[in-house]
Amino acid sequence: MITETDDLPRTTGASSLRAIIERLPDGIVIVDCNGTIRFANPAAERLFDRSAEDLVGTSFGFPVVVGETTEIDIVQRGGGGVVYAELRVVETEWEDEQVQIVSLRDITDRKQAQERAQQLAFEREARLEAEAASRAKSEFLAIMSHELRTPLNAVLGYSELMELGISGPITEKMREQIGRIRISAVHLLGLVNDILDLAKVEAGRLQVTSGPCSAEGTVAAAIALIQPQAAARGLELTVLPAPAPSPVFRGDDERVRQILVNLLSNAVKFTPPGGKITVEIARSRTPDPDTRLPHSRSYVSFRVTDTGAGIPEEKLLSIFDPFVQVESGHSRTREGSGLGLTISRRLARLMGGDLTVKSVVAEGSSFALWLPADLSAKDVAPAPTIAGQSVALQREVEGLANVGRAVLNSMERTVEAIVDRIRVDPNLNVAAGLKFSQLADHLAALLADVGGALMVMEESKGSSATLADAVEIQRLISERHGAQRQRLGWSESALRREFMIVREELERVVRNASEFGDPLPVEDGAAVLGRFLDQAEYIAVRALNAGVS
Repeated sequence: MITETDDLPRTTGASSLRAIIERLPDGIVIVDCNGTIRFANPAAERLFDRSAEDLVGTSFGFPVVVGETTEIDIVQRGGGGVVYAELRVVETEWEDEQVQIVSLRDITDRKQAQERAQQLAFEREARLEAEAASRAKSEFLAIMSHELRTPLNAVLGYSELMELGISGPITEKMREQIGRIRISAVHLLGLVNDILDLAKVEAGRLQVTSGPCSAEGTVAAAIALIQPQAAARGLELTVLPAPAPSPVFRGDDERVRQILVNLLSNAVKFTPPGGKITVEIARSRTPDPDTRLPHSRSYVSFRVTDTGAGIPEEKLLSIFDPFVQVESGHSRTREGSGLGLTISRRLARLMGGDLTVKSVVAEGSSFALWLPADLSAKDVAPAPTIAGQSVALQREVEGLANVGRAVLNSMERTVEAIVDRIRVDPNLNVAAGLKFSQLADHLAALLADVGGALMVMEESKGSSATLADAVEIQRLISERHGAQRQRLGWSESALRREFMIVREELERVVRNASEFGDPLPVEDGAAVLGRFLDQAEYIAVRALNAGVS
């Protein structure tokens, strides 16, 4: 570039000056006092994308000030784009005329690099602001969820006390109104729990484990939790036979069970009485095209298919968005937060899998959960499963009412036995120093409701509004039990150990009653009891974990 300090003579002869200028890598134009171009070197021709003949005689078009450096944009002819140049000016003589030598250095690469750096800085700042806003939102949701849960539990607790008549006798009308309060509070509490789960996922605080898990065992556990609701609505719930050897997936067994329970709950909710729900486990080397999964590995799929109302095609893409439901507005016939599918898909992707859906209106829907297969696992024994047969509640079992009566008659002794075992169990040191009332907590209410549900099951042949209410009461009691254990500092493993003790004591009650002559279906009765307790344990553990920030 020519500068004022260069050793170029001000009065160099025209021929010598021309020779020097033509060899310079920077674009050089000679501009007369009227702003007209008198000469342009080859570098200037490239900058303007025009020949010297085209440039000479035209107006330069840019203000020139001797001694100053300016950046200009040159629009090239023929749509060649924009070139950025750094402009500097010195005065000299050219062909006996006072002129200005304009030096144009191409700085396009430098300018574009600066713009890219600036754009990246803007994008980085915007991303940080968005992440900060997302964290703030998630923190707000988490805090509000905890704050809302406290008064809701109080509402549920006092309504339960009133319903039990502890505050004094109540009329049937009052009982009906209290029941409505309880149902509304349970619905709100479920919504709060869903929001808390979503907040934890978005904040990156929801942890998932990764290990080999039995697909059949996980399905069996999820089915056990849904059976009462399916039976209460008169639905056929079937698990198809799994391929051999038993498929093993890699993921978090508890979270996969949560996803399957969400899918099955939706199927129960949106399938009319008399309908059918089918669960199928499969292995696949190629996932569905709808998934966001690489085709370089094998997968285990869990497909939940129902004969419900189906989902319109235009809503299939949005049902996984937060707070979106197929039914909307004031005409909705089914309650829900619209978060179950959102949380389920995010959990699936967090474990390296995905969740997809296919549906036909008036025919039903099919949701598929995809998880990485573990082909190297050899010793993953499946939990007891009922695959290959109908898993609707066994309505033909006789004697369930007697099992229920045995549970009710021995309730006080059973609770005392459970508390005594909790106090001496080496895995439950957290119980040391706690009062009997703190350890017994909701156990009596839970056993009473389970016993009553067994009696209702036989009397109603497995399907009635009373059974549905009993299942809902068990859910409420289990949630409150888990929340109370969390406040006392119990861990998840301690809570699971407690439920193991409860199962063992109830099975002892059933077997002892049978030995004394009562006609009890011991194995079937213990199995049904186990299913109720599986559901109670699952809900209690969720409530305990939800209370841990």
